Amino acid sequence: MLKISSSWEYALLLIKYLSQNPGTHTIASVSEKLSIKEPFLRKITNKLENTGIITSHKGRYGGIELLKREVSVYDILLAVWEDLNITVCSGGKCTSSETCGISPTIANIQRGFDTILKITRL
Repeated sequence: MLKISSSWEYALLLIKYLSQNPGTHTIASVSEKLSIKEPFLRKITNKLENTGIITSHKGRYGGIELLKREVSVYDILLAVWEDLNITVCSGGKCTSSETCGISPTIANIQRGFDTILKITRL
């Protein structure tokens, strides 16, 4: 079953914070403001940076900032490597899909879910 993980939740919180507070922020200050442990926040920021959603600046006045102003929830979740499949068979891993009879229904639900995540912005 699809469940919101802490990585997912914190990534969404981080992007929301950065979108409402433009500019460069240190990970330490964001960690404190969002009550997210700094090492965990660093892992999330690395994943978001690798996909071009945020950027980081090194040095004395460095920090992180939002790079993409229009980013979907879908993009954020993919960046932190969340499994967005609602069932095992949505990911193509089901061995009973031809005999169970609900594969088309599950596929429709998955498409709808993906669409909602793609059009939803923070």
